[in-house]
Amino acid sequence: MMHSHSNARTAAAAALLLAATACGGTGERSPSGDSAAAARDSSAGTNPTARPADSVVTEHGLGPLRAGMTIAEATTALGGALAVPTEYDTTLCDYAVWRGAPRGVRVMVDQGRIARVEVDSANVATAAGARVGDSEERIQSLYPGRVSVTPHKYEDGHYLTVNGVGDSSVAIVFETSKGRVTRYRAGRRPAVEYVEGCS
Repeated sequence: MMHSHSNARTAAAAALLLAATACGGTGERSPSGDSAAAARDSSAGTNPTARPADSVVTEHGLGPLRAGMTIAEATTALGGALAVPTEYDTTLCDYAVWRGAPRGVRVMVDQGRIARVEVDSANVATAAGARVGDSEERIQSLYPGRVSVTPHKYEDGHYLTVNGVGDSSVAIVFETSKGRVTRYRAGRRPAVEYVEGCS
């Protein structure tokens, strides 16, 4: 009787080991490519505070991409994933292409440097946790005493401007319509305050 109980325990342990190997024995430690993006989107949808540190926006930019970087510096920081239009005039304003960027993100370059990042998707949050869809009250609560409010030029809404801490040359500007954030941008003045982008 003791022998049959021992065999049952051994068989159960072997089954558990096989199950664990089947679940994690492929040698892949983390998802990659589209799977990684899907995992990030999924976690962002279920837990707004769960976000990779390199994917949050501050008044200085997004993750390793910092306002004020030269195009060469930014390209290096992003592992070669940044490209500017071939006809780009370094004395003017345009948009670079960031291959593999978080969904809803655009990168403005002005006079050969990163000027600002623009976000129009709820998938990307600021370091304080603000995102598209938030109420104006939530933005005020996340940045207490740092928000200046001006009327929106085109919408029934506002521009909520958050100055950089100890650095007024950078800011985050949230655009709202009917009390909710529709998009936001972060980077250097004056480019971060351009209402029409590069137009």
